[in-house]
Amino acid sequence: MLVDSHCHLDFVGDVEARAQAMARARAAGVEHVVVPGVSPEEWRELELMRSLDGVDVAVGIHPEWLGKLTDAEVSDGLARLATEAKRLGAVAIGEFGMDGPAEKAGVPYDRQRAVLDAHLEVARALELPVILHVFRCQGVALDALKRHGPLRAGGVVHSYSGSAELVPQYVGLNLHLSFAGAVTRPNAERPIKALRAVPPERLLVETDSPDQLPDGVDAERTEPAHVRVVAEAVARHLGETADVVAARTTTNAVRLFRLAR
Repeated sequence: MLVDSHCHLDFVGDVEARAQAMARARAAGVEHVVVPGVSPEEWRELELMRSLDGVDVAVGIHPEWLGKLTDAEVSDGLARLATEAKRLGAVAIGEFGMDGPAEKAGVPYDRQRAVLDAHLEVARALELPVILHVFRCQGVALDALKRHGPLRAGGVVHSYSGSAELVPQYVGLNLHLSFAGAVTRPNAERPIKALRAVPPERLLVETDSPDQLPDGVDAERTEPAHVRVVAEAVARHLGETADVVAARTTTNAVRLFRLAR
């Protein structure tokens, strides 16, 4: 069995298309998928996600969306974050974090950091893990996270794109590291080195669907069923069997998100 620890199934088609994608995921041995919210308006779609067997949700404000939201909209969303997480039965707070391209596009790191701090406070109060987005600003993100110390309920840096050398710092903050389609690329030297630095009990796999189509997959977009391709690539790079990686990453995801088996 497998867990797709991060996919945006809510970005794809209608309810029927999503149900069909979940049926294909089930056929591929995917037990659970975790769908993180990215903006207050989009949280409404998470209600529909929860009606699909095997789907769990998280609630957060993605740093890229900060450029599309007014300060008042962000403040309102943050004020509702805990209530929405409880109402939706969220297994985590997220997706939120720090993003280098968003900073260059006009979302200052100070604003991103303030939103990150607010999410971490809610996660701590609700004793929920976090789902972090960190892209092209690893040092900035680590500095922001270290001010809070190790996260009590843990969390995950999804689609990890940092170096192998930074892995111990994230692990020291009680975080898991998740890998997506990048590890299937023939020239994926950096993510493979990082993958090999991750302690076995901190490893997760994901699709980040509909993005990051795995190498060799003949499809228009990524979907949860493709997490098996990611797990197989991880297994090759670690010199292990796909069954071992599937079992390990499933156990890690179930423990982190407290998923029902």
